[in-house]
Amino acid sequence: MKALIGIIISICLLGINGQAQVPTSTKVHFLNSMIGLNAELKTTIDPKNPIRIKPRTWAIIQPAGDSLGFIIDNKPYFLHFSPNKHYYFVIQAGHFSRPVITEKSEQEFILSAAAESAKGPEEYILSKESN
Repeated sequence: MKALIGIIISICLLGINGQAQVPTSTKVHFLNSMIGLNAELKTTIDPKNPIRIKPRTWAIIQPAGDSLGFIIDNKPYFLHFSPNKHYYFVIQAGHFSRPVITEKSEQEFILSAAAESAKGPEEYILSKESN
């Protein structure tokens, strides 16, 4: 009986240890609500191959660390994120058809995606090395 209890406790401790070593993942959700226009996001990881989000499509970007670098006018800018958290952004056409990115709550994001019958989500997992 003691051996059985010892085995059960060992299995429980191994399960806790395995869960503690799982890397936390931040997920950044983008919804392209522009009609007929792709949204392009140039990242610092691979600036020659921007992430293209098709019209009415939902994309999830999982950065390699706690920040995601974007190239704007050939300069890098970094957004810092909390680990293991989800962020939601909607890309819309603004004045003169220039894209505007707005942060939304999870509920607003999901409702917008449902109202537009968005395709996806497409997932992009970014590593520290460019592909």
